[in-house]
Amino acid sequence: MRRIADHRQAASGEAVSNQNPFASILMQGISNVNDSQLDSQEKMEQLLSGGDINQAEVFTSIQKADMSFRLLVQIRNKLLQAFEELNAIRV
Repeated sequence: MRRIADHRQAASGEAVSNQNPFASILMQGISNVNDSQLDSQEKMEQLLSGGDINQAEVFTSIQKADMSFRLLVQIRNKLLQAFEELNAIRV
């Protein structure tokens, strides 16, 4: 039951640092990537609607969001690979 409560707290954005600092860092990273994606989307909408925003600023924001998402995917892939290697160990 405690694990379920921890996962719910992590999903809602509340800190879980006392129980599991790794999960807290991972959730913070996911939150930062999401914020970056939302920021770039907002800037793109401002540009397309004729808002007062520079094209270079929009391009930079999109590139930053893309790079952070690619990094997150690579981290996920490495974690899955490590998990599969741990499962392959025979006791």
